[in-house]
Amino acid sequence: MSATQPTPTADHVSQASTSCLPGLLAYFLKASVFVLYLICFTVHVYAQSSCNCPAPSECKPCAGGISQLTLRYNGFLPALVLIRDNGGAIFIETLQPSEVFTVSGQSNGRFAANQIYIFANGIFSAEIKVNCSLEFDPTASIGWFTIMGARSKDGGTLCCTASAGDTASPVISGCPSDIVIAATSQCTASATWQEPRADDCHLKRFTSTKPPGATFPIGTTRVTYTATDASNNSSTCSFNVVVQDKSAPVVSNCPAQISMKAGDDCKAKPTWTPPTFTDNCGAVTVTSTHTPGSELNIGTTEVIYTVRDNAGNRTQCKFNIVVEDSSIPVVATKPGDVSVPAGANCNAAASWTPPTFTDCSPVTITSSHKPGSIFPMGTTAVTYTAKDKTGNTARYTFNVTVKSAAAPVFSNCPSDVLIKTTELSGAEAMWEPPVASDDCEVPVITASHDPGTPFPIGNTTVTYTAIDQSGNSTTCNFTVSVQLEDAKLSIPQIITPDGNGVNDTWQIENIRLYHTNKVVIVDRWGSVIYSASNYNNDNTIWDGRDTSGKVVPTGTYFFTISVRSGDSWIEKKGFIEIIQ
Repeated sequence: MSATQPTPTADHVSQASTSCLPGLLAYFLKASVFVLYLICFTVHVYAQSSCNCPAPSECKPCAGGISQLTLRYNGFLPALVLIRDNGGAIFIETLQPSEVFTVSGQSNGRFAANQIYIFANGIFSAEIKVNCSLEFDPTASIGWFTIMGARSKDGGTLCCTASAGDTASPVISGCPSDIVIAATSQCTASATWQEPRADDCHLKRFTSTKPPGATFPIGTTRVTYTATDASNNSSTCSFNVVVQDKSAPVVSNCPAQISMKAGDDCKAKPTWTPPTFTDNCGAVTVTSTHTPGSELNIGTTEVIYTVRDNAGNRTQCKFNIVVEDSSIPVVATKPGDVSVPAGANCNAAASWTPPTFTDCSPVTITSSHKPGSIFPMGTTAVTYTAKDKTGNTARYTFNVTVKSAAAPVFSNCPSDVLIKTTELSGAEAMWEPPVASDDCEVPVITASHDPGTPFPIGNTTVTYTAIDQSGNSTTCNFTVSVQLEDAKLSIPQIITPDGNGVNDTWQIENIRLYHTNKVVIVDRWGSVIYSASNYNNDNTIWDGRDTSGKVVPTGTYFFTISVRSGDSWIEKKGFIEIIQ
């Protein structure tokens, strides 16, 4: 950066004075005309900064006398300036306020004396030494003039006097304010700014710790500009570049809603794969409201994972775990069946202690009947239903029975019936069925036999039963007796047990019609040679043998056959011939 010539600033000290003096109007070369007049004017005197001092590397000590001066006119109004040495006038010109001009020696490259004299508008203003004892101080005023620079005949540009050395630090303007930018995905950011400007008479270098467009890491980086002049005076300008992490961490594999059934203890321990979190700028801190395997109650539980990066950016993963009540309500206390007697209106009020239910969640209980309800005759099912919030349902049922206290009553129960028949198969019997009545119900009547039913030979009990809805019962019994007027048996008079297969056994026809019978055979002396009950012509039959198993001799034998018909016995007696 090149040095700049500053205009007067706070580093320059401005002084002003006003004079009203008589003086010469003009002094003209080769003319001795002096015009006197009175003039009033103001002079501005500038105490110049050391910027007018040449850099140490550009100046040398005085040698051979002063050959040239650079002056500045500090008057407020234009003035006719005359400068002369011992050789006469060496400069005459009208100058404007603050105008800088140069005066050169005319005698062999230097001034023709050890001093020069300066007049402004004919008024003596200053005397300046022009030998090597000249003290060059651009910060000091001599009259209405200031020495801005000087050259010696043999040494070139003169250095300022030591007391006017460059002690002012460079001035840096336009120092940027702090810059705040967001980091990229690489956790860095590039920052640009308008560079500041350094002003100094002899600026040697202007450096910075970071140039515009540099890449900065996360955090605060101090950027410093340093301006140094040829006298090693320096100034700094500093500002911060703040790179902020604005990107929140990224969540992956956030679980979806989890639904599961509760166990018998009304709790569940769900498991899941935790989500993963990444951040573009380093480590993260993860917290969660629950962890896999946590014990949860029935209902919906929100699980929240929260991740924060070092910059405080936050991301959350949220999902619900729904623990469902899968258990059916359990009946804790159970009323038993209720039985009550019917009242005068054939109904009754029944009371009981309602059942209770237990479940993992509150249940709603409804019932088909309430304690104290009126029930009709018979049995009525009472059902309690318990339903939990999930819809699981349990039912408990018991019976309320209203019973009649009195049993049914039969009227016109038939008397016993006696039937005589000549048919061995029996006979039909007829009667007037009985009638039954009850105090609150119509009883159901059943009969073991109906009128017109065929009855076998013998006695048969006929039973009518009347049962009401309460289970009370009454019976009506009578007997139907069927008797044969005579036994119809066909009895052979001869058998020939000779083993030829013809007429070897005593076949009594129709004996099978009489299940209850007895056959006895005796000889002529009355001795029993054969006796049998339930004779059937099959496995119970006489083949002519006596009790010892021998075939009896040929001869005449006598028999008695007794058969039962109803409650009486019929006997048949006769003889039989045995022929061998």
